Amino acid sequence: MSLASHPASDNNTPESSKLILKAAMKTLSGIWLDRDSNITLQDQVVQQVKALIRRGALHPQEMLPSSRELATQLRISRNTVVYAYDRLVSEGYVEARFRSGVFVSEVVPQQRRVRDSQAARHRKVLEREVAAPSGSLRAPLPFRPCQPDVSLFPLPMWNRLRGRALREHGKSLLHYQESCVSGLPALRQNIAQYLQASRGVQCDWRQIVITSGSQQALCLLARLLVPAFGSRVYMEDPGYLGARLAWQSVDARIVPGALDENGLQLPTSELRDLALIYTTPSRQFPTGVSLSLPRRLAILDYARRHKTWVIEDDYDAEFRYKAAPLPSLQSLDEDNRVIYVGTFSKALFPALRLGYVVVPAELFDRFRAAKHLMDDHGPLVDQATLAMFLESGAFHSHIRRCRKAYAERQECFLELFSQSDLPLEFRYTDGGMNLLGWLPEGSDDRRLSKRLREDGLDIPALTSYSLKARAPGLVFGFTAFDPATIRRGFARVREHFVL
Repeated sequence: MSLASHPASDNNTPESSKLILKAAMKTLSGIWLDRDSNITLQDQVVQQVKALIRRGALHPQEMLPSSRELATQLRISRNTVVYAYDRLVSEGYVEARFRSGVFVSEVVPQQRRVRDSQAARHRKVLEREVAAPSGSLRAPLPFRPCQPDVSLFPLPMWNRLRGRALREHGKSLLHYQESCVSGLPALRQNIAQYLQASRGVQCDWRQIVITSGSQQALCLLARLLVPAFGSRVYMEDPGYLGARLAWQSVDARIVPGALDENGLQLPTSELRDLALIYTTPSRQFPTGVSLSLPRRLAILDYARRHKTWVIEDDYDAEFRYKAAPLPSLQSLDEDNRVIYVGTFSKALFPALRLGYVVVPAELFDRFRAAKHLMDDHGPLVDQATLAMFLESGAFHSHIRRCRKAYAERQECFLELFSQSDLPLEFRYTDGGMNLLGWLPEGSDDRRLSKRLREDGLDIPALTSYSLKARAPGLVFGFTAFDPATIRRGFARVREHFVL
């Protein structure tokens, strides 16, 4: 039967078929006709439909647009489409069904079917993305680590300061600003004052570069330091996955550094060509141990003798509940070998995406150039608002409020577990946003973590942060969850332990 007389080739279709037809038309939107080409329009349609079928853009049994619809879409004669479809039918690429339409054949002739493995892999990635939770925004699941309680954040005050910043600076905050490659000067000045007063950091405000969170800072440092100073990076094991991925992105060779009750152990004497040492000394992630003073001094001495850079990631130093916050490692550095990295994602809210780096003078120009190449400068409206938030004292008030609430939540959490018979040991409980529960030797923490995840609980396995085989455990975050949520989550955790 000629498609010119096929009942489904016009617009007299049921409503359901019209919906299918509309979806099918979208799949042929990749057809582009060159009216100046020596190849006829009919041949171009045939060749491009074949190509869509070969690479899997059109799937078996997928409906094609009617000849009238495709002709309208491509602005060509309907007869051109009819004859193109007839050729595709005769060659076995498509089939015409009486009163139904034109469909991709179930089996394309084997000699014409080209399997594009790259496209197949791409489709699998997209399918995983569709299968993953998406679409709606939601709060973190209990007990996801490193999550602040955003409900404690004074959003009305933030919005007032945001309006004030826009009124004071006007439209200048909306333009590109070459003078703000390192960040808004007012914000850098306020951060310098805060770091000097609360963390003992030795810096001039002009050493500070504003980044899009600490992760961008680590990626920039990886690009800057690893190619120039060697391929080996010494980092805590278990340690922060984001840092590990940053080093791996520049093909660094990661040397795992073991931990003990004093924190990161010193690199062995054979390790003299390290590009950098990465550490979270105030409260190691994910174990929670703090780097002792003798160990800090030993690492600084190693860095001085071997000209090695030390990256201090001070991600949650504000939250220490039973004593004053520890001074930073950078405050002890007399040789300018420590690069101090911080973030407001944990102290304020993650979506702010503002972090900072205190860059030694020797590296500053190269770091600033790398930052400029990556994103010119961050959002100036948010930077101006944060500068006012710091200057007004609201930041310090917010930290005090969070510290009090988080201390109460930690106490609630530890009391529940101490009164239970669960085989979890919590060793380092003086502060931070997370608690590591050590499991008995031989436990399969990844399998347990997976079961908990299936029950709606986000509690990572300790070994998932390890490069070498380490003791098993579970990493609990507690700061984002009120006591009632903690109690409900604890009850669900207990159900997964066979005692």
